[in-house]
Amino acid sequence: MSHRKYASMTTTSAEIRFSILVTIMLSQFPPSVSMFFKTEINCSALCRCQDSALENTMKQYTLKHFLVMGGKYRPELNYFDARSEYMMFLGTLAPMLHRIVVITCDLSDGLSHSILSLLNGVDSQMDTSLEVKCHHGEVLIWDAPSWHTSFNIFASDHCTVISQDKQKPIIIPMNMWIMDIEKGGPNLVDIIDIRYIMNTVTLSLKGARAQSTPKRWTGKFLVSTSVISLQDNAIETFDCPMQLTKRLDTLNLDGNKLTHVPECVLNSQRIRLNYLSLARNLITELILLYDIPDHQNIPDIRIINLSFNQIRSVETLRDLGNLTVLDLSHNGIKDISVEAFEHLKNLQVLYLNDNKIYSLGLGVFNKNLKLRHIDLNNNFLVSFTPDELPRILRPITLDLSHNRLTQPPFKDCLTSVQGYLNVNLLSAENPYFCDCNMLDFEQCHRWAENSGVNKSRKLVFIDLDNLKCTGPPEFRGVNLNQLYFHNRCLIIDECPPMCSCEFLNVKHVIVNCSSKRLMEMPDSLPIIPNVTIALYMDHNPLQILSHRSYLRNLTELYADNCLLTSITPAAMAGLQNIRIMTLHNNMLQKLPSSTRNIILNHVTNLTLHNNRWACSCHSLWLPLWISKHKSSLWMPGNIVCNYLKKPLEELNEMDLNCNPTSYVDTFLAISLALSSVVSTLVIVICYRSEINVLLYSKLGLRLGYSFSYGDFFNPYDAFISYSQDNYRWVVDTLVPHLENGPKKYRLCLHYRDFPPGESVIDNLPWAIRLSRCAVLVLSKDFLKKEWCIMEVRTAFQRLLLVANRLIIIATDDINIDELSPDLRAYMNTHEYLRVGEPCFWDKLEMFLPPRASYKEPTTLSASLRQSAGDSLFQQTPDKFEETGISELSELSCRPAELQDHDI
Repeated sequence: MSHRKYASMTTTSAEIRFSILVTIMLSQFPPSVSMFFKTEINCSALCRCQDSALENTMKQYTLKHFLVMGGKYRPELNYFDARSEYMMFLGTLAPMLHRIVVITCDLSDGLSHSILSLLNGVDSQMDTSLEVKCHHGEVLIWDAPSWHTSFNIFASDHCTVISQDKQKPIIIPMNMWIMDIEKGGPNLVDIIDIRYIMNTVTLSLKGARAQSTPKRWTGKFLVSTSVISLQDNAIETFDCPMQLTKRLDTLNLDGNKLTHVPECVLNSQRIRLNYLSLARNLITELILLYDIPDHQNIPDIRIINLSFNQIRSVETLRDLGNLTVLDLSHNGIKDISVEAFEHLKNLQVLYLNDNKIYSLGLGVFNKNLKLRHIDLNNNFLVSFTPDELPRILRPITLDLSHNRLTQPPFKDCLTSVQGYLNVNLLSAENPYFCDCNMLDFEQCHRWAENSGVNKSRKLVFIDLDNLKCTGPPEFRGVNLNQLYFHNRCLIIDECPPMCSCEFLNVKHVIVNCSSKRLMEMPDSLPIIPNVTIALYMDHNPLQILSHRSYLRNLTELYADNCLLTSITPAAMAGLQNIRIMTLHNNMLQKLPSSTRNIILNHVTNLTLHNNRWACSCHSLWLPLWISKHKSSLWMPGNIVCNYLKKPLEELNEMDLNCNPTSYVDTFLAISLALSSVVSTLVIVICYRSEINVLLYSKLGLRLGYSFSYGDFFNPYDAFISYSQDNYRWVVDTLVPHLENGPKKYRLCLHYRDFPPGESVIDNLPWAIRLSRCAVLVLSKDFLKKEWCIMEVRTAFQRLLLVANRLIIIATDDINIDELSPDLRAYMNTHEYLRVGEPCFWDKLEMFLPPRASYKEPTTLSASLRQSAGDSLFQQTPDKFEETGISELSELSCRPAELQDHDI
């Protein structure tokens, strides 16, 4: 990785100035001076100490961090040399610092230990590596000063690391090369201070359960850091608080709670990464990777690991510059856009294994010309064609194992991909069905093995020996390369759709259309001279065996276990050369009458049992026909009449009573008439309400209703009683519909028709007496708020008793079962309608008094209006609404008047 110059940083801290000064002084010593500092090692009693070559120590940490740095995708990490990041950061100090003291401590006493005590006995001038493993939750107290320049590597495993002073953080020394702490306690990240980091190559804080990076990291420079690992924490958002540089090689955020890709890592002006790992998070969408990129700020990331997340679909990814490896495995992906990867021009390795992919779009990888490995292992793929791969000359490895392929991929390679295919294919553990369709595959893989035209361009079935058949049953578990299909079958071009055609022993063609959900006979079959044909049509929803031209060429027809109800005369005539015909387990009631003249001279096996043979006077010829073919019939005694339960071969005229005056016909006619009457009565009783509404709306007839209305000469057809909750619906909808409709009902409304000067309660009795019926409008809110008031209930009870006829309308969906017993009784004994129910207006008009063709009496109405005064009758609904008076609100708000007036 190339190095870049960085701007110098200044600080007022005396400690940082002293550490930098020591580092500069050490860099001036010649290589031989390092021996001057070497003294006898007096190791702590709890540890083991040894003097080791610096390069060997760094190599060990390279191997330790192999997975952290994405070693699965980076084979170059297996080869450690002096140019590794773990050595290059030392720069000019590398020739001098060629030795290091390695201190290894295994703690199992459950006690607390200070860092300096574990370093005890080691010369302060010697470069030191301290690695501590804890077994019983031991505590490490960090008391190493920030200016400790010879303390270079610290690694701990399962040790709780705390600060010496609980009020102060743990300051990482500026000369700490590697800081690697695993499961160092729940507060570890919060107390780590990186302000003096200068030479730290690796900062790994794994398993600390931190939810976010601490604020004290904001703006701090990590000028030498190559690897940052915050694995197995609980970080929900990551916005790169510290100042990262383009020296950064690895950013590992595995095992956190991120829900999206951090936007800051896509800024190529700040970060250049070889490996970005966001595996084992909670990412569901890749929205930031779909955005149309700024061509001047294309993310500079070589490897992205998004495995073990919750991504369900992949849309078109943006240009990711130098991206060569993309891991989307273990996500549950179902859908992938055809253009998903077209902008990834440098993509070489793609992992899509362990998802739920059913199919891939045609040409989905065609623009990825640098692809060399595609892993689609363990998905739900049912097919894969060569057209889905890019046409490249370099070898490409394709893993399609553990899918749902019934035929091997590239089985037709001789015709479609021979010119450019160069694939190393893995396709074991698929449910291969080894029928005659395998002939192309056999030819394909033998061409790939024996091709001598160009050995560098061919298809290679790497795991051919592991490809096994799952069907048909006789081939289950057999290796595909052990079946020689060309010796036993042939794929025929004229084979019907959904059927398979098999060529056996060069003399017999089997057309297998069994269990294919076919509703009709195939239109055509492959006809080969001097070859017999067997057609399997069993277990299909076939209802009619109709004529086809190929029937004369059939020697075997299997049409059992279908839904056959009839056979056409032409079809029966075309089957005269048949040798085997199975028609059992169908619904046949008869054979064509022309069959009596057909003799199947070649038939050796004929089945007709388990059908619904209707024995009648018109089929008396059938017993004779059966007797002529008895030698070829399978169990002729089981061919029985459907209702007589008697074998057809024993049927005679006496059994059928073929006399024209048969009482059976009379009985059937009477039964049919009675059943029609009963059915009609049942329909009328069950749907009487709907029938009445239909008759009334279409013909104006009222059936089944004995109404008790007031006199035709009453001045009002209906008195409308409602609560203030329903005021707007009554005035705007109900009244206009009834008064201005075809019937033009005369309505009594208290705001318009009651005389002035008296309360609504006093006018209620005469309004009911002068109306032919009453309409009561209820709402759910009114029943909840005011029905519990005794005065209101008394007024309603009086209304229900004195009204000639009462119609109840509910503006809400009222549950009758939840009402009080008395109100539930009213609802059940009077006409009850719900606003919004089907045919509401038709039902309402049917319940209202019928309108007669007579001239309206104006004398009484005029006298009423004159006595009541014009001013009140001319009030508008809005004017009345301003008074705040309503029939039901006055009942609830003026109980004194209820006591004085008899309603």
